[in-house]
Amino acid sequence: MIGVGPPLTPVDAARLVAATAANLAGWHDLNLRALGHRTEWCDGWWLTPEDVPVIFFRAIAVRPGADPRVPVRRCHLAATMAACDPWSELPLDRHGLAFEAERPWMLRPPGPVPATPVTHGLAIERVVDAAGLVDFERTAAAGFGSAVGPPHTWHGLPLLDDARFDLWLARAAGEPVATANGFREAGVLGIYAVSTLPAARRRGAATAVTSLAVAAAPDLPAVLQPSEMAEPLYRRLGFARFTTFRTWTMSAG
Repeated sequence: MIGVGPPLTPVDAARLVAATAANLAGWHDLNLRALGHRTEWCDGWWLTPEDVPVIFFRAIAVRPGADPRVPVRRCHLAATMAACDPWSELPLDRHGLAFEAERPWMLRPPGPVPATPVTHGLAIERVVDAAGLVDFERTAAAGFGSAVGPPHTWHGLPLLDDARFDLWLARAAGEPVATANGFREAGVLGIYAVSTLPAARRRGAATAVTSLAVAAAPDLPAVLQPSEMAEPLYRRLGFARFTTFRTWTMSAG
């Protein structure tokens, strides 16, 4: 495991939060446009006015001091929404949103990725075609405990043509068991969609697939949003918390 390096200076930390916010917004923009959804950038926000799959935010602040009125004003067409404030500073509760949680962001500095032992029978592939993308979607949904929808509910085919985006799928005995993807934008590598089927957990699949996603861009700092359960896994790969961000929700009901 690599060390996490010296503490970030305030200037470096501010730049990293801004880059991470831009990466998160870019990942959403790419995914949702690939699915045919409209997106826009408005008064310090990235957002979509449309109803989208539950794995996506509908509004993400991309600069400090973004207008807190924008999410409700621009995202009113759908019944529910989730918003992200990477700086944890906006008074969104005064503008129709309810505070949900303070969540961690983790950072791994640039550097070589130590070789991760791969469990016997586990093979990891980069998704390059429609069939692989369908397997990726189904595996990620099942790993997250979500209903498995029709093909291309979460990820559209145009993703496969974007050089910034890599999808990784782990198979055990030929069957898909774990996923991760990496997105290079704003000078950082965002790691997303790390998911493992319940029956395949604690066998090294998530560690192996995440390691490969990080190793695809070892010259970039890697950032991710961990679940509480997954934090120990990421710490073993050299990640450490560097900030937190707030999530907010709104429901028409």
